[in-house]
Amino acid sequence: MLSRHWTSRHWTSRHWTGKATIAGISLLAAGSMLAVGGQEAASASRTSHVTAHASGPSGVLNITTGAAGIFADNFNPFSPSAEDPARGMVYEPLFFFDTADAGRVTPWLGQTYVWSNGGKTLTFTLRQGVKWTDGTPFTSADVAYTFNLERTNPALNQSGIPFASIKTEGPYKVIVNFTKPSYADLNYVAGQTYILPAHIWKNVKDPATYPDTKPVGTGAYEVSSVSGDVMTVTANPHYYMPGLPKFKTLRFLSFSGNTSSDLAIESGELDWAGSYIPNIQKNYLSRSPKFTISDIALSIAYLVPNMKSGPTASLPVRQAISAAINRNYVSKVVYNGYANPTNPESVLTPNFSEILDPAFKNAHFTYSTSTAKKILEGAGYKMGSNGFFEKNGQELTVTVQVISGYTDYVQDLDIIAAEEKAAGINFVVDGISYAEFTSNQDTGNFQLLIDNFGYTPSPYVFFNNLLNGAAIPAEGKTDTVGDYGRYNNPTVDSMLNAIGASPDVTAVKGDYYRIEQIFMNSMPLIPLFDQQDEQEFNGNVVTGEPTLSNPYAASAVYIAPDLGWVAMHVSPVH
Repeated sequence: MLSRHWTSRHWTSRHWTGKATIAGISLLAAGSMLAVGGQEAASASRTSHVTAHASGPSGVLNITTGAAGIFADNFNPFSPSAEDPARGMVYEPLFFFDTADAGRVTPWLGQTYVWSNGGKTLTFTLRQGVKWTDGTPFTSADVAYTFNLERTNPALNQSGIPFASIKTEGPYKVIVNFTKPSYADLNYVAGQTYILPAHIWKNVKDPATYPDTKPVGTGAYEVSSVSGDVMTVTANPHYYMPGLPKFKTLRFLSFSGNTSSDLAIESGELDWAGSYIPNIQKNYLSRSPKFTISDIALSIAYLVPNMKSGPTASLPVRQAISAAINRNYVSKVVYNGYANPTNPESVLTPNFSEILDPAFKNAHFTYSTSTAKKILEGAGYKMGSNGFFEKNGQELTVTVQVISGYTDYVQDLDIIAAEEKAAGINFVVDGISYAEFTSNQDTGNFQLLIDNFGYTPSPYVFFNNLLNGAAIPAEGKTDTVGDYGRYNNPTVDSMLNAIGASPDVTAVKGDYYRIEQIFMNSMPLIPLFDQQDEQEFNGNVVTGEPTLSNPYAASAVYIAPDLGWVAMHVSPVH
């Protein structure tokens, strides 16, 4: 059985990479400063565990990120095939933007930042006393070098940051100038750019292809070994954050697929994992009172309609499809109740609760087959003799595409297809390959898709990617991220542009509220549920993982740089 984490050697969905996903919302007024201190702490054999000691990092944490196959000896953070520890464990950004709690920003290699010049200048003050793992001091020259790499190499500037110039003032200050106001790019610059050692990388001929097999970072962990299906990193003995990291060794294990991975999780061989386990209550949680689940929703699952052509371009058809779905039943049967039905205004909560219109606080979807039928009848559809609606001699048939390896989505759609049939809609499930799915998604060759979107600490980025007409993939262009449904509303685009140009989320809440109202009325996507994000933690070995009550980071083992933040804050059980 496959989950969405097994499609390739790494999680290749573009929801995890580039500008589309993890971006920062600008939190402070122009010219203001983020000055943060004192918040730096938030809370052998494949199966061996080391007894914890009273002082210093100790213990072994066994992890799987959902990678399948042989680990690549590649820790270049620019490389799409780099191993997960490269981003957040070995190399670090200036600030940590919490993917699970929008608005929470914590110093990392940086200490403060100041906007000026109408959002076209960003000044960073850096942390002092940090050293690279080869003993060389970390300074502003390293930050400037990394930013200039992106400025002068478009292929490396994966987030499209509009750099103009970078300069330093002394060893601990960096001034970044942009070609235009860039408040909305804050997280790309400060939270998703992994700072490199200039004294080493200046000798690299091609930064894009350099494998970086012996990385020298500032992070909490150093790479010890990469061999076959085991990769080991060990605690940096000179890490600059007092008391961190807490585990001495992290051992990453690779499996051939979900079957072998699930067996390892269920037996306690793995201490931190993120695999989809069917009937998780019986197959995992019941096996030990200390097996726990961290389930913090980071995205919303949708049916994505083609808004340009086909039956789903019709609003009544989208509304009828939505009304016929029993979201609670899908969550109960497929996800053991861990995928809560989302709201009609498409606001991921509690992460983005700050921008939710209070008038919609209690809005919810109502499952009603009779309502679905009435919607279609009101739109001129007539029930045919075969039990499906038709109009102008055409049967109402809707085909939804799904990656065949995403077995939970296939289960979702099998249930939904039966519900749609009861409402008079011939709902056809088409399981296809990952490559065909992404190609069709990019080119608009579909009627309906199932996918999930989010994984960002920024509600602006979340809505901008879903709805901005400027994000519609260009004709014939693949490998893009954006408005796959081809929704195009100039009013929404204008409000999104205003939000992106504002330094203060409070000032643009009205725009968010209007977008939410428009979404509810026009249903450019059909929200299904808050995407299940079960992360398994073996409480016999590890404690201190993120929870709904303390979402200090995204607990998913495949989200960077959150995985690095979690890895250095979790503790061995003594």
